Amino acid sequence: MIEDGTLVMPGDEIAKAEELIAGEGTYEENGVIRSSIIGLFKPDREKLIAMVKPLSDIPLTLHNGDTVLGEVKQVMESMVMVKIIHVAGKKRQIAGEKDAAIYISNISEEFVKNTSEKFKIGDIIRAKIIRTSPAIQLSTKGREYGVIKAYCSTCRHPLIMKNNHLECPVCGRRESRKIADDYGKGNIDRVI
Repeated sequence: MIEDGTLVMPGDEIAKAEELIAGEGTYEENGVIRSSIIGLFKPDREKLIAMVKPLSDIPLTLHNGDTVLGEVKQVMESMVMVKIIHVAGKKRQIAGEKDAAIYISNISEEFVKNTSEKFKIGDIIRAKIIRTSPAIQLSTKGREYGVIKAYCSTCRHPLIMKNNHLECPVCGRRESRKIADDYGKGNIDRVI
């Protein structure tokens, strides 16, 4: 089990099911309690309930130019669907629409032939809002934008940066992504 007050991201392992019961801001998956939101791990030790408290309580509206963190929910031929989970530099929950799209032309400065080579479902990304109406659109163009946390497509363990490639420390699988220049550093509030 991790320490009380630890900052966690969606999918992070916070405890084993033998230690605690999944509560607010968490879920159980194969005997492991994981965070479902970005927040601080605050377990109820008396009731043995794992809880993650969101970083904020007051709803926040999104604006063009905001730097956001999101979780990739769907990868299609010409776009990627993302659920926005946090606005960098803000300590409040997001009000209203949280689903956004990254069109293939907004993934990278270089030509992208296939979106699935750059993003996978479950990846945590940093992106910039380029449009809020009628639907939210994001861009990951630029070195500072892209995947900041990725999971192995085979065994779902977090990938680590090794010799300029992403590699699974468990099964050894190597994968490629459109990564941010600070991949794996956990800098969720980097405002660009």
